[in-house]
Amino acid sequence: MTQMQLNTAIDYQNLFEQINQPLRQHYHGKARIMFGSSGVGYGTRIAGVEGFARLLWGAGPAFNRLDASWQAELKAGILAGTDPESPDYWGNLHDRDQRMVEMPPIAFALWHHQHALWKAYDSAQQHQIATWLRQVFAHGCSDGNWQFFKILIYHVLDQLGVSLTAAEQADVQAAMAKIERCYVQDGWYQDSARGRMDYYTPFAFQYYGILYSVLLPDDPQSAVFRKRAREFATQFITFFAADGANVPFGRSLTYRYAAVAFWVAMVYGHVWPEKTAEMKGIINRNLRWWFKRPIFDESGLLTLGYGYAQLLMTEPYNSPTSPYWSNKIFLLLALPADDPYWRTLEAPLSVSQPTKLLAAPHLLAMSDKGHSILLNAGQPGPNYHALTNEKYFKFAYSSQFGFSVPRENQLKEEAVMDSMLGLQTCDTTMVANRGGHDVVEPGMFYSRNNVSDVVQTKQWVASTWRINDNMNVRTWLVGLAGWQIRLHRVTVKQPTLAYETGFGVANSPDEPGKFETSAHGSTFSGPSGFSGIVDLLGNSQQADCSIGGFPNTNLMTPEVVALPGRQTKLVPGEHWLVTGVYAHQETSYGQERWDEQPQVTLTVDHAQIQLGADIVTVKLS
Repeated sequence: MTQMQLNTAIDYQNLFEQINQPLRQHYHGKARIMFGSSGVGYGTRIAGVEGFARLLWGAGPAFNRLDASWQAELKAGILAGTDPESPDYWGNLHDRDQRMVEMPPIAFALWHHQHALWKAYDSAQQHQIATWLRQVFAHGCSDGNWQFFKILIYHVLDQLGVSLTAAEQADVQAAMAKIERCYVQDGWYQDSARGRMDYYTPFAFQYYGILYSVLLPDDPQSAVFRKRAREFATQFITFFAADGANVPFGRSLTYRYAAVAFWVAMVYGHVWPEKTAEMKGIINRNLRWWFKRPIFDESGLLTLGYGYAQLLMTEPYNSPTSPYWSNKIFLLLALPADDPYWRTLEAPLSVSQPTKLLAAPHLLAMSDKGHSILLNAGQPGPNYHALTNEKYFKFAYSSQFGFSVPRENQLKEEAVMDSMLGLQTCDTTMVANRGGHDVVEPGMFYSRNNVSDVVQTKQWVASTWRINDNMNVRTWLVGLAGWQIRLHRVTVKQPTLAYETGFGVANSPDEPGKFETSAHGSTFSGPSGFSGIVDLLGNSQQADCSIGGFPNTNLMTPEVVALPGRQTKLVPGEHWLVTGVYAHQETSYGQERWDEQPQVTLTVDHAQIQLGADIVTVKLS
C-alpha cells in the first residue's frame, strides 16, 4: 500500500476493502466481530459489537459500492444485533455504556445513500432497529463528545421517519447544551468538564458537528459548527508535516489515521471548498505515511499500538477491534460520483509560519524543514487516563520522533523520559547495575503531572508545576528556528538530582549510531536522525546522562532508543536550568544546525535568547 494512488472513488473503495476484508473472517455469530486475546474494560462481548459497528464507519458510506454478499452480511448483522430474541442480540444498555459509542455508525449506515439500507428492511424490522437505537435516550452518558451520540441518532431516526417523543427531544436539547459547555475557543473543545484538548476535538467534536450540519443544513447550530470547523482547520494544520506524518499527542493514538478524519469531514461537508486540493494532500500523504508502517499483523488486521503493535501505550477502553474507528476516513465514499473531490489533484501543505500559538490547548507549534513540533505548556485538570504524564505533559511532541512511554519509574532506561525533566530526591534510593558494578542511586522520578499559572505569547509559553512542598518548578518554553529553549526555575528544599532529556531516536543494534558528549552538551547521531541537548548556562554541576531506552517503548519505533540527557546536582535553594534541544531526522542537517546554538542572557526579570539575527525576550514572572 506504500505507493498507492488515491485519486478516484475506486481508489478509496479498494483501500477500504483491503483494510476491512480481513475482519470478515472473525464473525462470532452474525452481529459480532471479535479477534485477539487482550482484554478491555467493557468486556469482550461488547468489544464484538464494537468490531461490527466500527466496520460500518466505512461500510455505511461505501454500502452501495459493496458486492451483494457483503451487503447481505451487514444487513443480517444489524437485524440480528437488534433482535432481543436472537442469540446475537447486542443487549440492553445501561448508563455510560460503551455501546453508545458504537450506535452512530449503525445509524448513519441506515441513513446514507437516500436511506437505501433502511429501505431494505420491512416496517417491523425497522421498528426493531429503531427501538434498540432509542435506548440511548433513556440512559446517562459521559458529558463530553458522547453527548453527540444522542444528538446524531435522534436526527438520523427523525429523517428515517421514526416517531420520537417529547422526552427524547428534551434529552437531545440537554445534550446539545452540554456540547456547548465543552467549547473553548478557536474551534477547540474540552472533552468534558474534566477532560483535555487533544485529537478528540478533530476526530470527534468537529467530525460530529460537520455531520450535524449535513443532516440539518438550515439549522442555526449548523452554521456555528461550520464556522468553528474553519477556525479549527487553521490551527490543526500545524499538527501535520510535509511527509504526511501527524504529531502524536494525547490519548487514543491507536486510532492512527483517524487523525485525518477531520479533513475528510471538511471535504464531505464542503466546509472549506477553496482548500480541497490542500486537504486532499493532507489526507493522502497521511495515509501513505501510515501504510508504510507495520500497523497490520500477518493476517492483515490492524493492531493495537501506534507505529507498530504496542500494548504499552493503549487505553483501558482499547479492545483488539478498537483501531477500526479509523474507518471514519471512508466517509469520503458517501460523496457522489460527480463531487469535485474526485477530480481534484492533491496539493502540498501551504508554507507555514515558523511558530504559531495554539492558545486553547496551550501549545506552541513550530515547523523546521518538514519537522512539526508542539511545545507544550500543559493543560490543567485531573489525571484519569493511562500515562497522562507522557501523553499530555512532556515539553515537546514531534512528528518525526514521537514520544516514549515507560515500563517503570526507576531506571532511566526503563522510564525513557524523553522531552521531560525528572527530579529525584537523594534520600530515595535503589540498587542498580552499571557497567557490571552494583551502584546505589536515586530510584524514583517526579515529573510534570499538572500545571498552573499558564502564560502564553506568540514566541513562548510558561507554566508552573508543583511536585510537593519540597519541589516547585516554573518552566518557560521558547521556539526559535527549530530549537527548543527551556528555562526552568527550580526550587528544592532537599538535595535533588535534575535529569533532563531531548528527543529519543531509534538506534538499531544492526546499524548503531554514536553518542558524543562535551562539557555542556550531549548528542546522538545515527541513521534515524540527530538529537542533542545542551546546557546554555555552562553549569559546572551538570554531567552527561545519555541512555539507551528499552525497546518497544517509543511510539514510532520498536528499536532501542538513543536518548541524550543531562543531569544536575541541586542543593536546597533556587536554581536556573537553561537548556537547548535540537533534533531532526536528517542527520547531516541536524548536525549543521547544532553548530549554531542559541545564546541566553538572564537578568532578574527577563531572559534574552538570540540565535543568529533572531532575538526573543521572555518575561520571567
